[in-house]
Amino acid sequence: MFRILFRRLNEISILKRIHYIIYGIGVLVLVGLCSLWLRLSFIAAYTLGTIGLMCGSAGIIIAISVRDSVVEGIKGIVTGAGRIKRGDLKARIDGESKNEMSILFWTFNELVRKLETHITEVDRLSLLLSKEEEQTRHYQKVKEYFLVNMSHEIRTPMNAILGFARYLQESLKDPDQLESIKMIIKSGDHLLVTLNDILDFANIETGEISFVCLPFNLRDSIQSVCMLMESKARIKGVGLSYTLDKNIPDAIYGDSIRLSQIILSLTSNAIKFTESGGVSIFVRTISDQEDQILIEFNVKDSGIGIPSSKQEEIFNPFEQGSNHMKRKFGGIGIGLSIVKHLVTLMGGEIKVKSIQNEGSEFYFRMSFFKANAGGKWETSANDPSKGILESEVGKGISVLVVEDNTINQLLVIKLLQKKGYQTTVAENGKIALHKYNQVDFDIILMDLQMPEMDGYETTIHIRNLDSYKKNIPIVAMTAHTIKGESEKCLKIGMNAYISKPFQATELYEKIRLLVKESKKVMPV
Repeated sequence: MFRILFRRLNEISILKRIHYIIYGIGVLVLVGLCSLWLRLSFIAAYTLGTIGLMCGSAGIIIAISVRDSVVEGIKGIVTGAGRIKRGDLKARIDGESKNEMSILFWTFNELVRKLETHITEVDRLSLLLSKEEEQTRHYQKVKEYFLVNMSHEIRTPMNAILGFARYLQESLKDPDQLESIKMIIKSGDHLLVTLNDILDFANIETGEISFVCLPFNLRDSIQSVCMLMESKARIKGVGLSYTLDKNIPDAIYGDSIRLSQIILSLTSNAIKFTESGGVSIFVRTISDQEDQILIEFNVKDSGIGIPSSKQEEIFNPFEQGSNHMKRKFGGIGIGLSIVKHLVTLMGGEIKVKSIQNEGSEFYFRMSFFKANAGGKWETSANDPSKGILESEVGKGISVLVVEDNTINQLLVIKLLQKKGYQTTVAENGKIALHKYNQVDFDIILMDLQMPEMDGYETTIHIRNLDSYKKNIPIVAMTAHTIKGESEKCLKIGMNAYISKPFQATELYEKIRLLVKESKKVMPV
């Protein structure tokens, strides 16, 4: 729609310029002709006058009459041209002349009439286009508002549904109950993937998708993808494995979230379309320079494959092969389109090899700068908390939970207390500030959208304190996923960002790392 709009804008802009150029040329030509005719009239009058002198007084009278007629006609045209030049398109020449001057008058008036018609039409189209442009901006704002609120309203209850389902999954022993819980989790995850796809697709269409460039551990990212997909593969009876080159650096610069999203989407698709056999993720080095490395990512399956006639189309939005496949495998058909856009925006190109009924292979290459040269990147394998009893991981760590939704309050408290954390709840920012002034905490988990005082304002208040208390780690927990949200949180002084619904392991890891880091700088 925007491309059509801008094309029409350009067409009308060019048309308008052409009209005014023609209009200007027409005026200049008329003025030039008039000036020329004026000179000629004087020559003619002079000639006639000379003849008149020869012919007597009657000839003189005729010469003067002709001269006056021509001069008055020319003056009328020059006056009319001047009015047009000043923007008066209603200018016309009235004349009773029956000679050649009448042809000039008619030509002048016809030119002005056509100019007025064309310019009026251009102005009408410009006004219409301006209204369409205003409507488009309005619809875009409405769409963004709808997507943001839809995301928040769905993610908030989904956080509680998936959170409590996973919490129960760990404590239930009855096989039937466990199977029911797994179905709840599976359905919730599917809904969440669909929601994320819709939001990403909308952001890509409007060019509002953003990327970050931070150091991350690639091996950990691939492991996380496999952990998330493990249960899905196990339920289908499909094997899942990954292989990384040993010479891949411990740390590279890039957007780990977007990269994980790409590999997760490809892996999820591979499992979906594989009935037997397995899915494998291969990560290998293509070229290794001093400060930069080119890496190839490959997701291979032994699934149903893709017909050669469909291999180009599958990256188009809402393309999912046949209607039979749509009914059998579900989905809305925008996952691969999003993957292609993300890979392209990150400087790569995704390709596919596939043989029908044998399997598919999706692969792409990306270049990364190396990070943390000369040192070892700390991974979860080096986590000093390994080996500690689950109920003692959070022992001695006090957490202030700022959350207005009572169900999400209960969920976070249960998850934290399970690990031994001490928890205090505040329903909004004002209450949180009051409690924080009275008691020392080790970390704050901050919702963003709350009554009385939201998470942004509360964080700014804390960061403006004069004491050591201003340095406490603050983690944003929000159902908002709009562009720039995480950047906004970091800009006002928050230390990390978790999107609802979140995985408990992600929450624990954020707390562990931030508390560990703050202990180094905060007074004991």
